[in-house]
Amino acid sequence: MGGFFGLVVLATSIWMAVDASNIGYDKRDVNGLGAMGPAGWLISGLLLWIVAFPLYLISRPGLQAAAARRRQYELQAQQAAALSAGPYGWGGYPPHPGYGTPTYGQSYGPGQPHAGAPWPATAPYQAGPADTEDVADALTKLADLRDRGLVTDAEFAHKKAELLARL
Repeated sequence: MGGFFGLVVLATSIWMAVDASNIGYDKRDVNGLGAMGPAGWLISGLLLWIVAFPLYLISRPGLQAAAARRRQYELQAQQAAALSAGPYGWGGYPPHPGYGTPTYGQSYGPGQPHAGAPWPATAPYQAGPADTEDVADALTKLADLRDRGLVTDAEFAHKKAELLARL
């Protein structure tokens, strides 16, 4: 009987650790006794299973909610970063001419310069007249970010002036 109970303790402790890892929460987003990572759940399950296993079952909905909040926050941060990025990504600078060229042993496709050939001259990036719908969409997204509190009023006014200047 003791071997069976030991097997149950081991199996449920491993399940707690794997499940906590799959949920994907950050232990900094959880308060109280449930603020443990997967390793903490495994160790507490092995050492004090009679307390840890019911605690995990009770804490699990809160852990799932914390993971959902974390994913929503990361999505909002990505949207804000995409809104502030220029046409080439962060900073608006075009990529380096040698970026992405094949390395030794790879072949160049048609239209690509061969090894030793100079890169074709390109004009520096200049922002052209923006499409009115693109600017309107960007302003709508920016206003939404301001309403959610992710962008301050000063940042909103600055970015709005930049977008309107592109028209």
